[in-house]
Amino acid sequence: MLPKTIQALINRRKVAGYSQEQAADMAGLSLKTYQRIENGTADIRLQNYTSLIRGLKITDLDIVLDTLDVDTTTPWDVAAAARTLPPEARAALLTIIMVLYRSHEPRL
Repeated sequence: MLPKTIQALINRRKVAGYSQEQAADMAGLSLKTYQRIENGTADIRLQNYTSLIRGLKITDLDIVLDTLDVDTTTPWDVAAAARTLPPEARAALLTIIMVLYRSHEPRL
C-alpha cells in the first residue's frame, strides 16, 4: 500500500493531466526514479516534492487535505490557512472570502 502523500500526488498529477514523465521533469527527477516513487519503492526528497507541487500548481495544504480525505474546503478552512500569509495578503484574502460568502447568504 502506498503512503497517502504519494497517492495524493499521483491523483493530483492525473487530474492535472500530466504524464509521469512530465511530473518527473517538474520534480527534477529521472523518469525511472519518479516511477519508483509512485510505485512505493523509493522515497521523494523534500526538494523534489516542493518542485513537483509547485509544478502542479497546488500547495502542501492541498496534499494534507487529500490525505485526510477532505472532499471540500470551506471558506473557513482557507481563512485558517491564511494565517501563514503576510498581514496585507491575509487581510485581502479574508475580504474576498467575506464578500463571496455574503453574496451567497439568503436575503431577508
